[in-house]
Order: sequence, then C-alpha cells, then structure tokens
Amino acid sequence: MTKPSELKFSREFERKGNFSLLPSECWWRDHYEFLLSHGYQLRPRYHPGWKPSWLETDIFPYACEDAYKLLRETVIDAKRVQDGKIVAIKKFSADSREAQIGLMLSSSERLQDPTNHCVPIFDTFVNEEDNQTVFLVMPLLRAFDDPEFEYVEEAIDFVRQALEGLVYIHSQNVAHRDLSDLNIMMDGRPLFDPDGFHPCHQHLTARDLSKAKPRSRSDVGRVKYYFTDFGISTHFEDVNKPRLVIGNVAQDEDVPELSLFVPYDPFCVDVFTLGMVFKRNFLDVYKNLLVLAPLIHEMTKEKPEERLTAPQALELFDQLITTYPGYARRWCLHSHDERSTVRLTRNIRSVFRELSYLSKSLGSKSKFLTNMFLVIPRVSNASCSNA
Repeated sequence: MTKPSELKFSREFERKGNFSLLPSECWWRDHYEFLLSHGYQLRPRYHPGWKPSWLETDIFPYACEDAYKLLRETVIDAKRVQDGKIVAIKKFSADSREAQIGLMLSSSERLQDPTNHCVPIFDTFVNEEDNQTVFLVMPLLRAFDDPEFEYVEEAIDFVRQALEGLVYIHSQNVAHRDLSDLNIMMDGRPLFDPDGFHPCHQHLTARDLSKAKPRSRSDVGRVKYYFTDFGISTHFEDVNKPRLVIGNVAQDEDVPELSLFVPYDPFCVDVFTLGMVFKRNFLDVYKNLLVLAPLIHEMTKEKPEERLTAPQALELFDQLITTYPGYARRWCLHSHDERSTVRLTRNIRSVFRELSYLSKSLGSKSKFLTNMFLVIPRVSNASCSNA
C-alpha cells in the first residue's frame, strides 16, 4: 500500500512532468513499429499508445516498470521476439567509425575466437526513413565490477580475459584508445538468473522490481567480459604505415603521452590504460592481490617504449599466476580498509569453502581409484582368457 506521503510526492512529480517521456525517448517511441518489424519489441513505456500504468491508482510510480527512463539517449533495451532475450539496441550515424570497427570485430569468423572479447553484434539494419541511421543489436551488459568481486580467482579471471582481449584487438591492428573502466563490461545474466535485472535500474529484478540478489561469479562458473565503445578507436588497415595518432580525449587522464600535436603509439596507450584499470580496481583496493603488482608496474611505466606489449603482458601474467597457490586463488578478497570483524568472517567463509573444495576433490579421486580397482581385475581376467 502506498503511503500518503509517497502518493503526494508522486503526484507532484507527475504534475511537473518528471515521469513523462524525454525527447530522446520520444524518438524511440516513434520507431517502435519499425523496430518491431525487425523483430525487436520495446518496453510498454515506448509503445505509441502508452498510458502510465499508475494513473488513477494509488500505486507509487516507481513500483511500476514503465516509470523508469532511459539512461543513455542512443541506447535502448528491447525484447528479441524470436526467443524473448533482452538485448541492447544502439543507434549510430551511417558513417560511424565505431559501428564500422565494431562490425569488423564481430564478424562470424572472428566471433569463433574465444579470445575475442569485443562486444558481439547480433544484428544490424538501417533506418529506412533517412538511410543515415544504423541500428546495431548487442547483448545487454552491465559494469564489470557490479556486483563486486568476492574471491581472488574472480579478479584473476577478469585480468586474464581483459589481457586476452587486448592481445586479440591488437592482433587485428585495432587500438581501442579508451580502454578504461566504463568501456569494459560484463554479461551478467548468469549471476541474476532466473529473475534477471532491469535494463535501466540494474539493482532491481526485471520480474517484479524487487532488489536483485546476484550470485557470485564463482558460483556460476564463469562470466564473460567485453570491450565496448570503439568511438575513438583506430583500425590500421595498412600495416606498413606508421601506427601513430594524435588526440587527448580519454576517460583516463593519467596517460602521459596524450597530445593534440605530438603523434604517439595508441597501442602503448591501451596497455597503460588497462594497467590502470587493474591498479584502481584491484591493487589499490585489495591487499591479497599483490601478485598483480609486477604486471601493473610493467604496464604503466611513464615512457611508452618501456611498457610491455599486450602479448608480453599476458605472458608475464601467466608466469605470475603459475606461482600463486590454488588455495590463495580460492580465498575471499580482503580490502585494505576492511574491519577486523569483516576480515574474520570472510576468512571463516574461505576456510569452509576450501574444506568443501578439498572434500569434493578427494571424493573425485576416491571414486576414480575405486573405478580403477574395479577395472583392473576385468582387464587381467580378459588377458588370461586370451592367453
């Protein structure tokens, strides 16, 4: 039941037009039927005949799915009619470099490579009204660190996938040039099944707008991370030409060589910015990820020519992780500012998790040995009979 204060608040908001469609949302509404003709259905809010579901009721608007607005003007979520899967549709100008590079990296042949971590493009079509707008259909993603990492092995898996992805795009002669926190995302569906998450307010479930309760990455096996937003990326089609660029636009303002006048190597910039992602999100946050320190140091050197290349960074990472004990990888992450009570709780949970792991491991070995003891006599008997 909506409280009187909430009802008064919502009606005041309604009077001011706070729940009305934004101009950018009106654009999508006007393309509802067009997108549907291509097999993608927008949420009820963007139906041409939309009427707010809370009107003439005592329901608080934010308890209704159709009260939630788009977060980005150029991207909208939709249901793929064919299978009911929720996807993201992004609009581009027909001559967009981002769309061209994204489509190139998302070719059917390239998508077969498991080290390709560029966001896949499921479908593409042109706006028939002007032939100047291109729609790209992609998976619905979320921030790579939402929910937070819980175990060391989860952080290690992220670093591995990110380095794999960097090696891949560089092998395709593509420099991302803005490979920072906001442009690395995660396919979080496995963590939120079966209720899913709301496309615009991802802390809520898609089913009933209750608080989403994700599982840990370790519980579901593995999630996949993707590079997104190739808006300032460069594809060097002629490998014989110098691979240099100019420009000072990037999320990471710590890159030392960015310049509007002095050409620089954008592949070195990618290594630096990804190294800073590792530093900000892992080394500076958690005390039991010091294993990454040598890697980050080599990736973020001030002089570009002294940094590792992407393949060298992946090689160093493999060397460092090889020496890292298995139990340490399965342990809970501990932040630098963690309270002693929280640390104790996490350690206890880690101990029980490790005991469970050892129990399953020993159980598997025991079963294997039992089967071997059953098989050996049969083999022996068969050999005697043949003799």
